[in-house]
Amino acid sequence: MTAIAAAVALSLPISLCNSCKVSKKFQGVKGGFGVFAVLGEANSLGPSDKKSLWGTLFDVEDPRSKAPQCKGRFLDVYQALELARYDIQYCDWRARQDLRTIVLLHEKVVEVLNPLAREYKSIGTMKKELAELQGELAQAHKQVHISEARVSAALDKLAYMEELVNGKLLEDRTKMESSIAAPSSSTSTQSLDTMKRPRKSLDVSGPVQPYHPRLKNFWYPVAFSTDLKDETMIPIDCFEEPWVLFRGKDGNPGCIQNTCAHRACPLHLGSVNEGRIQCPYHGWEYTTDGKCEKMPSTRLLNVKIKSLPCLEQEGMIWIWPGDDPPTTTLPSLQPPSGFVIHAEIVMELPVEHGLLLDNLLDLAHAPFTHTSTFAKGWTVPRLLGPISH
Repeated sequence: MTAIAAAVALSLPISLCNSCKVSKKFQGVKGGFGVFAVLGEANSLGPSDKKSLWGTLFDVEDPRSKAPQCKGRFLDVYQALELARYDIQYCDWRARQDLRTIVLLHEKVVEVLNPLAREYKSIGTMKKELAELQGELAQAHKQVHISEARVSAALDKLAYMEELVNGKLLEDRTKMESSIAAPSSSTSTQSLDTMKRPRKSLDVSGPVQPYHPRLKNFWYPVAFSTDLKDETMIPIDCFEEPWVLFRGKDGNPGCIQNTCAHRACPLHLGSVNEGRIQCPYHGWEYTTDGKCEKMPSTRLLNVKIKSLPCLEQEGMIWIWPGDDPPTTTLPSLQPPSGFVIHAEIVMELPVEHGLLLDNLLDLAHAPFTHTSTFAKGWTVPRLLGPISH
């Protein structure tokens, strides 16, 4: 059976329906090309079948006739945003034409290498034709890379334009709110100054500045021991880096980089095999210290990925993400004498950690908010104040 490998589908991971989500979702993400293969017998696809196969992919309307018409020397942010969207549509169409060229050249290569065609051509003629096709293919591939760079630049431009639009909308809304809330004549000068100051928005999306290196040199609890069973994995993010927890052959927990050294596949998508985490892509297996001990289908090389010191104490899994040597003692999370643990809960909340700490330390709200869960039957505290030493 002769296998016919056919390439190429263009995939632009972007939606223009909801502009406020694009800049966040694709910040730092580049457009790319998805490739798929169609396998079958050589005689199973006729010319009409091939045409219908690629028709939906390549028969895309040329967007140049629909280019936005902007009058004047200057554009407002909305016109610029529309122009950036048009750039992406044009790059999409241009890339599809480049890929069509590669497909046609691929079919010519198949035709030249056809066993029936070789009987009527000399070796010199075949070499000449293949050399010409190789040159055309190289030029087509170069053009594809140019188109990919244009798509990436267009996506960056779109994200920038959307930031400008969102900033303009926020500025307009702030002006409208300030004009409605006019101060009364009885308001003091101090109150007027306070109202005129711009309100600072709370950034809950994460740290603006990089983490201080010393902040990593601590033991951090990252999982409950009961959740990390044998042959299970727990993926975590610590200081914006992906890690994965699992138990080794001795039953002790380990924490290694959640990225295979071979093809960067996330390891938590695989399985645990005899105390080693197995990559789901090519089956490479890593121990809890990050050393690769199995490389199927290839010669075993000395490969090791990053790992973190990992210990288990008092029902918790702890890791040390810093570069300094870890301390020999771990913090204790056991409650003081006379206190009882009501529940162990893991929650992921899209808030800044200071807000979460403020909520957990606020005991006065529990008898009113959590009446159906852990605070059921609690009495209202008479007085909450600072603890005297």
